Amino acid sequence: MQTSSMDTGNLKTLIKEKMHNSYLEKYVKNPVLSEDKLFMLTSILNNADLPDYKKENYIVSTMLVQMALDTHDLVPKTNDSEQSNTEKVTKQLSVLAGDYYSGLYYLLLSEIEDVEMVHILATAIKEINEYKMQLYYREIESFDTFIIIAKKIETLLYTHVAEFVGETTISGIAAGWLFTRKLNDETQHMLHTGTSTMFSIWHKQTSSSDAITIRAAKKHINKEIASVRNRLTHFPKHLIAVKTHILKTLNEFPFENRTIVEEG
Repeated sequence: MQTSSMDTGNLKTLIKEKMHNSYLEKYVKNPVLSEDKLFMLTSILNNADLPDYKKENYIVSTMLVQMALDTHDLVPKTNDSEQSNTEKVTKQLSVLAGDYYSGLYYLLLSEIEDVEMVHILATAIKEINEYKMQLYYREIESFDTFIIIAKKIETLLYTHVAEFVGETTISGIAAGWLFTRKLNDETQHMLHTGTSTMFSIWHKQTSSSDAITIRAAKKHINKEIASVRNRLTHFPKHLIAVKTHILKTLNEFPFENRTIVEEG
């Protein structure tokens, strides 16, 4: 197995270079490149039996897909009749920016004639968009169901790539760790600012208070933490660096199971 170490700093630079478009950047807010997702994706591809040029292309292409999805999420959900001309133009440009980033990943993979990877990413995009439709436009019956759908949206791209390259060990932990980080960030943001992009979707469908939502989110975070820790006990030795990093981030979480007990 090839085990080269891809440098995340260089990959970030390469991704930003690929994304650069002075016209779009003038009018559209770029989504933030997720360090967590780049780390997990790099960990998955580092241990894949692939030549380095393919690993790099897969990482950059997948992150471009993520940026495209994130850019489309920045598009306002209000009706056109409620928007000013400036807001309409910004909305249209955000859609175009997302499409532009999507086109870049097709270009990269076409250059190495990798039809299989194009299919994998396209399948993931289709499934993610289907789950987004459920989240945004259908009535969700419970917070547990909401969390299940949100987790799929957050992690499907990475589990699909992991399965494609045969990295089953990391793929088993990728979804849990990535979603735990996301859920924790959203919960902390709500605690400190009273707002959360993720939970605002839930609040549009229910009369649940912020306090009840935060309490439920903490329980799910602790459930995910327990699952990730359990999986890490069976992690192979050659992935010790990945295990160390994940454990370090989990140990920095602001609340543990005892918090739930104390509040209950």
